[in-house]
Amino acid sequence: MGESLKAQMSSFGKTKLFTGRHSGKLDDKNRLTIPAPWRFETEGDAAYLATFYPATGTILVLPPEMVQQIADAASRVALSDPDKHEAMITLGENSTTVSCDKAGRIVLNESMLRQAGITKDVLFKGAFRTFQISAPQPTRADTTSPESQRLLRALKELGL
Repeated sequence: MGESLKAQMSSFGKTKLFTGRHSGKLDDKNRLTIPAPWRFETEGDAAYLATFYPATGTILVLPPEMVQQIADAASRVALSDPDKHEAMITLGENSTTVSCDKAGRIVLNESMLRQAGITKDVLFKGAFRTFQISAPQPTRADTTSPESQRLLRALKELGL
């Protein structure tokens, strides 16, 4: 699939699907313009979450229903389970709540951008329920370090 494919978001009932691929640029205020068909507004308690995901070396953007899954899973984590608790801390400290402004932009923090190796040019990739934001040449995926293994195992156990 080439970069010429237009970014699309299909709607099936209440389920929105992020599909396609799109290029963009980070501005001087760390704002990215979300592809027009993918734009979202947060209403009430609904929130999208952007998180650096070391297993792919990208920033994942999760819709409100997945954010609710994380909140539900976090409420079941006992402090006596250090691996799961550490996974929630890792996920939390590497995440930020995002919403589109009137121009369709989101703001990402410096740490997240640095982890993903994003300096100016970005690539958006649809993943149906989520989408990824990365540098044109993403940072190296990390699925083998002890920290990544602990995070991936805990997320799997939590059904995420």
